[in-house]
Amino acid sequence: MKLKITILFSIFSILLQAQPAASDIDRVLSELNLLRSNGCKCGSKWMPPVGPLKWDMRLHEVSSRYAKYLAKNRHFDHVSLEGEDLGDRLDEIGYDWTKIGENLAYGYNDFYSVLDAWKDSPSHCRMLLDPDVTRIGMSKHKIYWVQSFSRSGPPAATYSSN
Repeated sequence: MKLKITILFSIFSILLQAQPAASDIDRVLSELNLLRSNGCKCGSKWMPPVGPLKWDMRLHEVSSRYAKYLAKNRHFDHVSLEGEDLGDRLDEIGYDWTKIGENLAYGYNDFYSVLDAWKDSPSHCRMLLDPDVTRIGMSKHKIYWVQSFSRSGPPAATYSSN
């Protein structure tokens, strides 16, 4: 009986981390990659065009878990109350990375509003246009947004609309 409950809990946990609809991923990637292909001014610094991002399911899962954690704990910081940062969260799941970054936001109801806020913030904007990151996963829980970026990771973890 305990094994059955454990299996059901594991399946439920996986469902909670479900991948967003392909149309939502395509919309996010389209907007972010349009920004990256055009470049933009982040504060006083011009960020030139850079290559596109690919959706990474494992980055989405880490973003989703952290957005839920932030909401549950009414916490808003890149470092958890236990002292873990994005690198720790990725190491915990065995994610292979060489460069990472994270954008957080709080209080925005839709993607376009939070994207505008990130573009208006020089540090968040520079993360969106960082040429050294090639993968992204993001999630929203209630009004907490988490975007996780990486340079590398397992090839099978990316999403492609092709």
